[in-house]
Amino acid sequence: MGMLKYVESLLGKNEQILWRARQHWIVLTANFVINLFLFIAIWVLYALLGAVAVGGVLLTIRPFVLLALLIPIGWFGWELLQWWAEEYLITTTRVVQTEGLINKHTKDSALEKINDITLNQSVLGRLLNYGDLAIITGSDLGTNLLKRLAQPVEFKKTLLEQKNKLSDGDDLSPRQAAMLESNAEDPLKKIAQLDDLRKSGAISEVEYQQAKAKLLAKL
Repeated sequence: MGMLKYVESLLGKNEQILWRARQHWIVLTANFVINLFLFIAIWVLYALLGAVAVGGVLLTIRPFVLLALLIPIGWFGWELLQWWAEEYLITTTRVVQTEGLINKHTKDSALEKINDITLNQSVLGRLLNYGDLAIITGSDLGTNLLKRLAQPVEFKKTLLEQKNKLSDGDDLSPRQAAMLESNAEDPLKKIAQLDDLRKSGAISEVEYQQAKAKLLAKL
């Protein structure tokens, strides 16, 4: 399953992706420098062996030294794929962090449970547009820290705007809005009807929880 299809498989019914982000490319800098130095060192060794080779032993070793160039290339390539596989998503209902190239790991933070968002940017971070974003929730996870996030200001704005929409009820689907408007005088009865719809698969768990929260607020 491709990375794009994997992310789409995480979405609930009617859930949409509003923003996709990754760590800034600067997280690969240290690995790139190390592997570049290693690549140059191996290449210099290969050239030196060719210059001083007068016996069969050095000539035999030389091809293996050349083969060793695959080590820094493969190492950096693996780190690049790992970086590409890690994504931070803002959907209409939650923040999703997915990582892992082979073994996938995801972590969710429901927007309605987010209590605060803090952003820290160094001088270099402001210049290159990256920063550390801490999402503080009321769940057991506590704080979800997104380190060296690319375009953190835009990420934070999108998250806050969607959270406000959910709080105001502006992001409810027409079906949810109709259900809330009808029988508004009996919220408990409407919650029971919503639960039946959820069990039958007519609405998703996310839709049910959103509508339920709105009705309980009226009690």
